[in-house]
Amino acid sequence: MRICFTSDLHGAPRLYEQLDELLRVETPDLLILGGDLFPDGTREDPLGTQVAYIEHVFIPRVVVWRTLQPRLTVACCGGNHDWLCGWDALEAQHNTGRIVLLQHRRVWTHRGVDFLGYSLTPPTPHWVKDFERLDLPQDPVPVFGGVVWDPDQRVARPADMAEHFCGRHAIVHDLAQAVPAAAPWILVAHCPPHDTKLDRLPDLPHPIGSRAVRQFIADRQPLVSLHGHIHESPAVSGSFSDRVGQTLCINPGQGHEQLHAVLFDAERPAETLRHTVFQRV
Repeated sequence: MRICFTSDLHGAPRLYEQLDELLRVETPDLLILGGDLFPDGTREDPLGTQVAYIEHVFIPRVVVWRTLQPRLTVACCGGNHDWLCGWDALEAQHNTGRIVLLQHRRVWTHRGVDFLGYSLTPPTPHWVKDFERLDLPQDPVPVFGGVVWDPDQRVARPADMAEHFCGRHAIVHDLAQAVPAAAPWILVAHCPPHDTKLDRLPDLPHPIGSRAVRQFIADRQPLVSLHGHIHESPAVSGSFSDRVGQTLCINPGQGHEQLHAVLFDAERPAETLRHTVFQRV
């Protein structure tokens, strides 16, 4: 099974056009999109901005991909720039069969390989907080504010940071509830594992990935784990791949002008891994 993975497209037309061409040339069996796929939208009207983009731009593009390549399957997870109402829109598309929405509480099996997805990240300075949680329960509540989607009122509202971060499970507790997956299996988690070549920023001396994700990978040992979130990390660390135990961990990063994506065969990921920008290191 030939897999193409990319993440953090943020609705950029240039990157999506390059992805169109990559799919046309490479004809993968499975496209995995690792979160932060859409424009942020506005605080005043996420339904009319991000959700409208999903329904009127992203999904029609998926339909074109699958019309041109009928054997292509498109799977995705969310990221920290996504709204909860956007997730609901993706869940609706999952139910129609147009896409597969990857989660940690349900296994998706495709061509003999199990997949789990995880969309949440530790706190960031970004203002949408729907998909952010404390990494570990003892971590401090962030000092910067933000907004969340209120599904009852169907509006965005300022987040009560103490309630939002302390009133919900930390990522480590979430991942402890992940369903078992049969080997060989693949993890798609928006946030990369902590202290690897995948979680580095140019202006910070310390890694910023998830300790909980790293522990989950170390404990469960998927064949491959696919990540995004830290766009600059491959350029900073010099590598778009690393290992946690025996797991091959990948973050292709993302560019402004040039699409960062990887392709590999599920049967031989390490031997076949190829990046659209960087040479294998």
